[in-house]
Formats: sequence, C-alpha cells, structure tokens
Amino acid sequence: MIHIFKKIFIISAILTVFLVILVDAYAGDDAGTVIKKLEKKYDSIRDASITFTQSIEFGVTKAKQTFDGKLMMKKGNRYRIELEQETIVTDGKSVWLFNKLNNQTLIDKYKEDPASFTPDKVLVNVPMNYNAVLLGKEKIDDKDMSILKFTPKNEKIKIKWMKVWIDKEQWLMKKIQLLDAGNNLITYLVKELKINTGIPDSQFQFVAPAGVDVIDLR
Repeated sequence: MIHIFKKIFIISAILTVFLVILVDAYAGDDAGTVIKKLEKKYDSIRDASITFTQSIEFGVTKAKQTFDGKLMMKKGNRYRIELEQETIVTDGKSVWLFNKLNNQTLIDKYKEDPASFTPDKVLVNVPMNYNAVLLGKEKIDDKDMSILKFTPKNEKIKIKWMKVWIDKEQWLMKKIQLLDAGNNLITYLVKELKINTGIPDSQFQFVAPAGVDVIDLR
C-alpha cells in the first residue's frame, strides 16, 4: 500500500501549496513572508475541493500520460481523490483504494509521511523540511504568473523539487510541477477550486460497490 500513501501526499500537495499562497497570504517578493502570512488565513479554511488535470512524463521511458481528477480535503487528514481508474479515500484513520480495472478495494491503516505537504502539517513541515524561493515570472494564457519553488533539505524526501505558478491578478495557483525520486515529471493544471463548501464527513468514508473484492489489511 506504500504507493497509495505516496499518491495521497503528492496529490494533496496541490491543495497545500495553494493554501500557502491564498489571497492576502501572499505579500511582496519574499517566499518566507508567504509562509508566515499563511498562519493568519489557515484557521478559516475548513475544507476544499479541486478539479485538475495531471500529466506525467516518465523519467526512464519518456512516455507521457494525462488524465483528469478531483481532490476533496477536510482538516483532520481527510482526503478523497477521484481518478479515472482509482478512488482513494481516507478519514485520517483508514485508507481505501478502489481500483475499477481490478474490481478490487484494498483497506489499510492510514500512515502519515512526517515530511509531507499535507495541510495539517504544512506550517511545521514547509519551513523545517523545504527551502522556498521565488524564481521569477512567466506568462500562461497571456496572464502574468509568479513562480515559487520548493526544494527539500533532506535527501530522503521523495520529491526532488516542486514549482508552483501563481496568477497574481486572481491570487490563485494555476499550475504545479513536481520532479520525484524516479525523475518522473508530474504536472498539475488546476481547472476549478472551491473553499469552505461544507463537504460532509461521509465523503471521507468508502463502501465498496456490490461484487467488488475487498482485502482488509488493517
């Protein structure tokens, strides 16, 4: 189940980095200020949902893969990640992986990566485990973007670097790019983001459909 937790932490990084650069949390041209200003905004965020497109360029083969997905998050390490062939759900205690191709659901205990970007840990883990710098500006769809880069201080962290493109007019994150330990280049484009819509707790539980093989590893 290790790949499940890796996928949870990488995809939830989309949301967490967005939280770092929320409107009014971004100030000036200093990356440290971005993170410090977050503390004033973070308490107001109860839940969020993001629809996105993920593109992967594999490091060894250079093959490319693209698919759409949706991430829902609620404080307390609760996530729901819906991909084309997989649904991953955790309530902070258990994690469910439903694979449509295999017609199988795996269940295991939730295991948190101590150096992860998850929202509940971002205020501690970003300053402690990552160096953050502003790289400059770039245009996407004729809009000016500021580029923020995170580089891990610890070589054991599975992400080599992460970049995020910020629309300074709307103060929203539009793109995020990761290079993982396998030299796979992963790019996310945010299509829609909603904050504090009152996502019910039931979204962070999973009941396998009838006829699905269930393997409980807890």
